[in-house]
Amino acid sequence: MSRPAALALVTALLSQALLGCSGNNQPIITVGSQKVTVADYERTARGAQAQYEGAPESAKALFVQDLERRALMLEYAHLQGQEHASVVVNTDHDNEQRALVQSLYVRLASPAQRVSEAEARALWEARKTEAQVWLLYTSSEPSAQTALARLRKGEPFEQVSRSYSLPGLLPPDGNMGWIAPGALPDPLDGAMRTLKVNEVGGPYESREGWFLLKVTERRPHEQGPFETQRSAMIDILRQRKQRAAFNRAYNELKSDYDVKIAPDGPQLLFRVENAVSPLTPTPDQRQMPLATYRGGVYTLNDALTDLQRVDSQKPPFQLLPAVELWIEQQTMTQVAMLEARRRHLNEEPDLVASLRAQREQLLLNGVYQAAVAAVPPPGPDLVKLAWERVSHLYTKLEAAHIAVVEVADTAVARRLLDAHATTPLLADAARKVDAALAVTETTIHFPNDDPDWTALTPMFQSQPPGAWVGPEPRPKGWRFIQLLDKQMSEQKFEDLPPSLQQNIAGSASELARDQRFTQFTDSLATAFQPVVDHARIAKLPWPVPMPADAAR
Repeated sequence: MSRPAALALVTALLSQALLGCSGNNQPIITVGSQKVTVADYERTARGAQAQYEGAPESAKALFVQDLERRALMLEYAHLQGQEHASVVVNTDHDNEQRALVQSLYVRLASPAQRVSEAEARALWEARKTEAQVWLLYTSSEPSAQTALARLRKGEPFEQVSRSYSLPGLLPPDGNMGWIAPGALPDPLDGAMRTLKVNEVGGPYESREGWFLLKVTERRPHEQGPFETQRSAMIDILRQRKQRAAFNRAYNELKSDYDVKIAPDGPQLLFRVENAVSPLTPTPDQRQMPLATYRGGVYTLNDALTDLQRVDSQKPPFQLLPAVELWIEQQTMTQVAMLEARRRHLNEEPDLVASLRAQREQLLLNGVYQAAVAAVPPPGPDLVKLAWERVSHLYTKLEAAHIAVVEVADTAVARRLLDAHATTPLLADAARKVDAALAVTETTIHFPNDDPDWTALTPMFQSQPPGAWVGPEPRPKGWRFIQLLDKQMSEQKFEDLPPSLQQNIAGSASELARDQRFTQFTDSLATAFQPVVDHARIAKLPWPVPMPADAAR
């Protein structure tokens, strides 16, 4: 197996991680507090064995070696106390939050929503007509009512939309273009189907805020027969049902936990994040609630922490209703985590194993980066080694020995092409089609000044002897060429383009890091003295079969 990067082998290829010790708990590798069990071996091998090429025994040996390296690195991280580093703790918290919230809502709003044949057909019928739709979106009902009043007085929709719609969700003028039924969430989808042309409907309440909707035109919508559209209709309906279930679950959680925005909460966050003259909050202000819920509060400090997250989508702080909506969404994340813990979802084996895998991967990456830090640039010997590993891929064409025949008649050219299926040699095929056809042989040397042959260089270089080219159009008919033999030679490193030389030098840098990493893990093995049960490992299969229940 090629081992161009130790990190790729030890971390990326084993990103499945050692997930717990259920099943067969017999250890095969022990490094201090780290144990690799038979169950770990089997589970990890199923996700990584495709990356280990070669004979089964050698591939298995490399895999076991990487398991040992991994255990060495984790024990080193443990002894260094890296599990308690702030980056690990914060990442753990973020990963757990995402996993718990997702796990909760998957249970409350399952993606496996049932859709009947009749529902699918009804949607297909409805989509025979599409509508030109205009939407206005705001986060509060009073704003929506004020916008509606201006529209009813005759102001252009696009003008009112630019005044009231929150930025980022919809086009500024509100023009959504042509939309077929099923594309919008309810209640907007129902309004789009039933509103009279040029009538403004709403305000319609959704979890995200309030909407006004206007249909300015309807027209037929072309779509295929139901049989070809059936699966698409089912997918649309399933997603709609899941979204509706999610919204119901969200609103029920909000009600059950009595989520309320603090009266001055949005204003306080607005002042702190004001771009012109931001308020620097005091320690007491940081503890002030922006929202409350049964069992806790969402403070200004919580909000400032959430705003620092790289995956945080910040609200437009110039719009107070949008700030209020953002606070609610962040508070509902805390509520979802509280509810998930109440349901003991944080104790689910799969979730625990997944979080452990992510933590260990972070530790492995950190150990690797520390091990290969400050590796000096590769010297000439390493660059030479890197080139020797790939030099066979960089060959150049010296000469091509070919057979050529030109055919004036299109029908004869077609018969010659048909003959190729049963007659490999061009000369034999030509004699079979017409004994008068003249097949000539010649040797073309490269590089060549003739653009006719230069254009065929890639074909001659990549194709094996025996390959045909043609029929090619020529001034007086058609041309067939067969590559009979070719002469290739390896290029010299000095003759490569500068960009390729740079890439290979980069590979040499990777080799330098590999060497440093190998030295590092060897030193860990000397220090930690891993215990490897070779007898038990010898009895383990490679490749590892899938569990019997996974095949059903």
